[in-house]
Amino acid sequence: MKVLIFEFITGGGFAQKDLPESLFNEGLLMLNALIKDFDSLPSIRLTVMLDWRCKELELPDNIEVVWVSNKQSVYDLLPDLIESSDAVWPIAPELDSELQQISLLIECKFKRLLNSSSQAAAICSDKLVTAQVLQKNKQAIVETIQLDFFSNKIVEPWVIKPKDGVGCLDTHFISTQDEFDKIYALIACKENYIIQPYIQGEVLSLSCLFKGGKAWLLCCNRQQVSIKQGKFELEACEVNIKTNDHMGYQLLIEGIAESIEGLWGYVGIDIIQPKEGGSLTLEINPRLTTSYVGINQATGINVAETVISMVDNQPIIRHTHNKQQIINL
Repeated sequence: MKVLIFEFITGGGFAQKDLPESLFNEGLLMLNALIKDFDSLPSIRLTVMLDWRCKELELPDNIEVVWVSNKQSVYDLLPDLIESSDAVWPIAPELDSELQQISLLIECKFKRLLNSSSQAAAICSDKLVTAQVLQKNKQAIVETIQLDFFSNKIVEPWVIKPKDGVGCLDTHFISTQDEFDKIYALIACKENYIIQPYIQGEVLSLSCLFKGGKAWLLCCNRQQVSIKQGKFELEACEVNIKTNDHMGYQLLIEGIAESIEGLWGYVGIDIIQPKEGGSLTLEINPRLTTSYVGINQATGINVAETVISMVDNQPIIRHTHNKQQIINL
């Protein structure tokens, strides 16, 4: 099988722009981890797209590399590369609907998409729509309000973020009315932002596999997030932490699988575990997440191998060991 891997940030999505450092570093970690997982599968031939500034990246000799110059757009190259592949594994941000567009392009070429459908990506790319879909299906979520519909007085902390934001990018912590008024005035398109109450508790993520309305929990991860000058910053991920609520998390992701049609392959679910009460879903990432980088080392699960096998079968998840892995960012 010939597989095309396209990680948007390292793969030329910013070929004509400055590379966003934090997103580039996370993208590079995910790309390297995915290639390493595939390297143990002799039946797979890999093609990888790379930004012209990634010349020092060392890859196995058997990988075909397609370089994207500073005068090229990935959308000029992708159609032919998809056409010449049997399957495509895109890793792209929800920002500007990039993941949805790329997934739709793969579907239109009738190639195997090793990811969630473009329809599922469209839902998950909009945090307000995600919240509305989950709430409609009686799933526990963090309250989510479109910013220009928000009229509360600020007496408790809140969080403002883009509907299609990725990671901590452009996410604001506010605790006073003055802070809210300043941020609100700076945002031009308020209909593209949401506001959520800041909930104290553990910031966790669930690494999962989805197929046909079913879900399998691979591991639970803790996100080390700091707040500096009103901005959130992801500093590290603790992959495969010990938890006493495995069954609760399994039920949570099963509810998500039933709520959003088309989730397939690896999906990351960000949740808040309050000090009291049950866990609340914050957002859904229908793609590889940073936690993926530590899964093989922490659990022995080769996610790439498992996803390839899911094309024709239900996933078989084999934990060969059980330890924690910290991914520093």
